[in-house]
Amino acid sequence: MSNVSLVLKQFRVEGEFLSARPTGSGHINDTYLAQVQRAGHILLYIVQRINRYVFPDPPAMMENIVRVTLHIRRKLEKRGAHDISRRVLRVILSHDGAPYFRDPEGDYWRVYDYIEKARSYDTLNSFDQAFEAARLFGRFLEILHDFPDPPLHETIPGFHDGQKRLEAFQKALAGDPFNRAKTARPEIDFVLANAGLFTVLPDLVKEGKIPMRATHNDTKVNNVLLDETTGEGICVIDLDTVMPGLSLYDFGDLARSTLCSAAEDEPDAAQIAVDLSRFHAILRGFLATAGGILTETERSCLVFSTKMMTQIIGVRFLTDYLLGDNYFKVHREGQNLDRSRRQFKLVQSIMENEERMEALVKKYS
Repeated sequence: MSNVSLVLKQFRVEGEFLSARPTGSGHINDTYLAQVQRAGHILLYIVQRINRYVFPDPPAMMENIVRVTLHIRRKLEKRGAHDISRRVLRVILSHDGAPYFRDPEGDYWRVYDYIEKARSYDTLNSFDQAFEAARLFGRFLEILHDFPDPPLHETIPGFHDGQKRLEAFQKALAGDPFNRAKTARPEIDFVLANAGLFTVLPDLVKEGKIPMRATHNDTKVNNVLLDETTGEGICVIDLDTVMPGLSLYDFGDLARSTLCSAAEDEPDAAQIAVDLSRFHAILRGFLATAGGILTETERSCLVFSTKMMTQIIGVRFLTDYLLGDNYFKVHREGQNLDRSRRQFKLVQSIMENEERMEALVKKYS
């Protein structure tokens, strides 16, 4: 059932269907912007077909999303926030009262209200945008600080488990099914030399020094909406990976994805370096909202988390290269190898700038 008009009829959406078109830059779910006319007004909805191969349990994922969005809405109402309908996603229920509809082919669909006069950016255009994105992700963590039991479902088990990613890499290296290891010796050596990065945070969790939290887990800048007029961070979106995690996953992944303006597969190592001004903007924004809930240990690991999350994605790119480019889409030969090199060069740059980055963190202690 790929006809969006037929899908919308399964949900509590009143009015006459007018049109639908693909929208967004995501590569996981199929997303459409639908227009509906009701009483002379045009209403917009986001309609998505959930990728059930990436997310094997869509009902559990949607249960997470409903619980989280309702919690955020209640907190915003209690705080007297204005324009709440633009500051949190609203899930439209099906006629059966479920937050999804399963079509005859077994695909799961969902519908959200469309948030108008706000947009996402795949790349940042200014330090103000970096600040606002980080401020919004920090607010997301802060609002979910008191999220009640039961814990959220784990939608993708081991998503940020560095040790699991390292084991997958070692298995791929041992098999080397495409005889590619010989072309990636420096990168392989870098992974093995820095394997210890992946044990630090799990050990701190076991020691009770870092708490598990309800976290976003996919804090790329294009997962926030900024107001088209004011530039203010309005709403956190793409909640598919909201599940138990660490605040440091969220900060580290946001910093990793914004520290350097070079393309993800930039082959010129000279173009890949930490931009301390970008880091400062992200740090200020994140701590402006999440600073009050972070433990001392979490604060002390902010720079480390940036290094670790960068290393994790580098390992994932290199593993996929060794296995024949099965997970990450490639448009040319060696692209995943270049992606891994870019991440590892950024890890090196973080190490070289670690004292400067730590000094910035201490300014906000």
